[in-house]
Amino acid sequence: MMFSTIRALVGWAFQMNEAIPVKSAKYGEFSAPAFGGMSPGELKDMAVDILAKIGRLPEAEQAAIAAYFTGDIRAINAAADLLPAGWPTALRRELARGWANGEQLARSQELIGETFMFSQRTAGRRWDEARRVLGIRMQAGFDVLELLLMGYIRHPSYKNIHRNACIAA
Repeated sequence: MMFSTIRALVGWAFQMNEAIPVKSAKYGEFSAPAFGGMSPGELKDMAVDILAKIGRLPEAEQAAIAAYFTGDIRAINAAADLLPAGWPTALRRELARGWANGEQLARSQELIGETFMFSQRTAGRRWDEARRVLGIRMQAGFDVLELLLMGYIRHPSYKNIHRNACIAA
């Protein structure tokens, strides 16, 4: 079973973890198993294995990846803790939530600035900084996972293309 990128593989693992494995068949008919001959239970086990690898990452990388793929409030709050401590907690949580929701803030930068008593320009700079910090943490986690899961990835990042050639040989 191959995935195009590490992001696709991790996203699949989070989705599969929530799925209930079910195998259906009609009486007297045989259908080839999907996903390279793996049963639903085996797919679930593979997803759990990938999530276990994510669980062994440093806390910062775990928080960023979990917030991005689950949108869970606990994961978002953990990701918000990665942002500069001098910022108000509510601002860090709002920016982390916006980053986890596809980089879409719930409110405009102008309203955020008014709420926290700074200019729209400062709100924009803080939003850019939050995206940068959380993106770097998530990418650092992806880099480690990509090395661990190279056999499942069709298009590794430019950093690991040479490793993919070694595995194929």
